[in-house]
Amino acid sequence: MAGRKIIAICQSGGGFVTNKDGSLSYSGGDAHAIDIDQDTQFDDFKSEISEMWNCSNGAMTIKYFLPGNKKTLITISNDKDLKRMISFHGNSVTADVYVVPGEAAVHGVSTTPASRSSRTTASKAMLPVDVPVDNALDTPVVDIPVDKTPDASLYIKHHKAAKMWENTITGVNQRFSNAHEFRDALRKYSIAHGFAYVLKKNDSHRVTVKCKSEGCPWRIHASRLSTTQLFCIKRMNPTHTCGGAVVTSGYQATTSWIAGIIKEKLRESPNYKPKDIADDLKRDFGIELKYAQAWRGKEIAREQLLGSYEEAYSQLPFFCEKIMETNPGSLATFTTKEDSSFHRLFVSFHASLCVSTSRSITFVADIKKGLRESIAEIFENGYHSYCLRYLTENFKKVSHEVKRLLVSEFYVAAYAPRLEGFRRSIESIKCISPEAYNWVLGLKAENWANAYFGGARYNHMTSNFAESFYSWVSEAHELPITQLVDVIRGKIMELIYERRLESSQWITRLTPSMEENLQKETLKAHSLEVLFSPGSTFDVRGDAVYSVDIDRWDCTCKEWQIMGLPCCHAIAVFECIGRNPYDYCSRYFTTESYRVTYSESINPVPNIERLVEKDSAQAIVKVTPPPTRRLPGRPKMKRVVTQELVKRQLQCSKCKCLGHNKTTCKESS
Repeated sequence: MAGRKIIAICQSGGGFVTNKDGSLSYSGGDAHAIDIDQDTQFDDFKSEISEMWNCSNGAMTIKYFLPGNKKTLITISNDKDLKRMISFHGNSVTADVYVVPGEAAVHGVSTTPASRSSRTTASKAMLPVDVPVDNALDTPVVDIPVDKTPDASLYIKHHKAAKMWENTITGVNQRFSNAHEFRDALRKYSIAHGFAYVLKKNDSHRVTVKCKSEGCPWRIHASRLSTTQLFCIKRMNPTHTCGGAVVTSGYQATTSWIAGIIKEKLRESPNYKPKDIADDLKRDFGIELKYAQAWRGKEIAREQLLGSYEEAYSQLPFFCEKIMETNPGSLATFTTKEDSSFHRLFVSFHASLCVSTSRSITFVADIKKGLRESIAEIFENGYHSYCLRYLTENFKKVSHEVKRLLVSEFYVAAYAPRLEGFRRSIESIKCISPEAYNWVLGLKAENWANAYFGGARYNHMTSNFAESFYSWVSEAHELPITQLVDVIRGKIMELIYERRLESSQWITRLTPSMEENLQKETLKAHSLEVLFSPGSTFDVRGDAVYSVDIDRWDCTCKEWQIMGLPCCHAIAVFECIGRNPYDYCSRYFTTESYRVTYSESINPVPNIERLVEKDSAQAIVKVTPPPTRRLPGRPKMKRVVTQELVKRQLQCSKCKCLGHNKTTCKESS
């Protein structure tokens, strides 16, 4: 059988019809052919089908008939099922495959995907004969007299999503795998037909349901068959006399049901908002959800897809331990508050540690008090450079044109290498806005202006270079904390690999961008005149006279110190005395240093859940989710009043004492 191909004729868009002998036939729709063999993977097969009809993988079920048996539909849900289908068809050249919408049923018979025992037998259900198929809607239509339907207009008003469920309940003797499957079918049936019901009896052995409308005779009773788990409808009155008011609330939509409906869309769109969930369910199923229902449904679906947030926090101690175990030299630590709730997490992989704390380090960040204090406390020789973009956000309450001028002059002042250029720009700001001028004077120039800055920041004036990290966090912020860290780890690994691969092609001594900058300065140096000196200090004449000290790597233009590359004046000196400019470039700009930076890899952390279960007897620190995390459901609108406001005491305006006012003040008598 290996290597033998079979043509799968994939059909969709039609519907099944029950014949008089109980067999099923398929009519309507469209068909496509795909070559498959024993080596074909189920995921590839399903993906190709989804592309044919432009639908989501999770929104369809694939079925086929056994050769010679048109009464039983078999579900294909994995690789083994697909191989069995090919084997069952023996020497046949073709096999008919039916693509059924994921939530659809064949005239009320469950089509829940399963493996070997996933069988759908039409003769087990009480089905009408020759049920017509409405090809315009691509769904089977039950021929029920109009006066017995809840509302004939519902068949037109409801969208295709709800119409798929019209026949999930067909009548007496219909069987279900268990009570849960029956209740799920009942819920879909009520949504499709637009009525609400009341559970009179509801347990694992029996379920009795009646229409919610007073006096309406619609009723159904199902119970478990003895010695089995099968659930069977024993009695049913299908007639509604209430007119079947359209369901306008989420009464029938449980949060677990909502989770099942939205799970696949949430997988594709993690930022699926509760409001959008409510709008989509109203559009597709004709029901209205409260915000809290949509929120809880999303939380359940997300937990099913990603795992529990609470469990992730409890796994944090073990997670940190495994990071350091699998990546020697790394640091992973966390802190909790007094109530054991999560406070902070710090992770630094060894592959990312390329800087020694023994030298001066410059931090380009915003002006927040916490950063100012921590940098000064932990890094004694460190420098805090204020991010220019963050600073310019403070230019408010001015017109767009004025703000544009202020930002432009502020940047000129910040980039100016010499004091005279800095002062000119500051005076320009004063002319534009005295208020902005006063605010700028209140900033410490040594934290943002090149003319005063004492550290080396290599012309990095904003924290834009950290935006890639922030984007990673924003993309993964919905994930449980351990998964969030692992996503960031994966992103860092991708970055390391890309830059390692890119730098392996470089043939220059400096990185390409720095090599280009050095060549530009070299071209400028050709027009300069060097006044020779026997020492290490030289005067260079161009548009002005600049003093270059090659031993101190210093030039009065300040460009050498700011950029970390020799300026044109220094290069002119090197050419005059026969020195190599590359020997006076910051070592951080060399190709060798760049390659060393990205030479190490970050090892993945093994499956935490399995390891925690394996070592569950090991005592670890307890960590619970932070109390500030928003709980499922819409926040309560109850106003929290502080004790100070509740028990506000009177204060006398005369004696200034508490507990009385001036009218009852004893000193006034």
